[in-house]
Amino acid sequence: MTQAIEREINQLTLKELSLDAAKLWSQIEEASELGEEGNVEQLVQELMTIQDGTETKIDAIAWVVDQLNLDLETWEERKARVAELHDRVISRRKTQLEQIKRTLIHLHEIGLINDKNIGKERVIEIRDNPPKVANLLVEVDDEDFPDEFRVIKYQANNKAIIEAYKSGKDISNVAEVTIGKQVRFKVQSGTKKRNKKNHN
Repeated sequence: MTQAIEREINQLTLKELSLDAAKLWSQIEEASELGEEGNVEQLVQELMTIQDGTETKIDAIAWVVDQLNLDLETWEERKARVAELHDRVISRRKTQLEQIKRTLIHLHEIGLINDKNIGKERVIEIRDNPPKVANLLVEVDDEDFPDEFRVIKYQANNKAIIEAYKSGKDISNVAEVTIGKQVRFKVQSGTKKRNKKNHN
């Protein structure tokens, strides 16, 4: 586990990496290996309840979040590549199946095989599918389209509900509006200026 942690944290130099950050990252990795991912909240809470060095702890948490986001992006890219490979195989197999079926239907249409074809162990049958509407000759919203064949779907206009809520209109009898919290991780402008000077 130690080697794995070292590989992860070597993305930053020792000068940039605080002891709190390394410790928190190590604890999160250990909890993950033990199947105790739910302990992450407790680890962050324990870190912040210690009163000394609050600024360092804020930086440590933000750094760990950066690493988690980077790790997540890496794994998502790997997943996408694997999914793409699987999709190609699935698509190829589907095409091959459809080609076999189309060929058998064609052979049936020209009279080379029967409705029911019996092998030693298996049977291949050519049957009609249930009827389906292939194409509408009149647009659904056209006045000539019979009402009996039209289905009207209703859906809530959530954007209008939010706008009404923001304007102060009472919508409590229509919808419940919630306002959640989000966490943003930013680099202080002063830090950017200092880093820029250091590079000059």
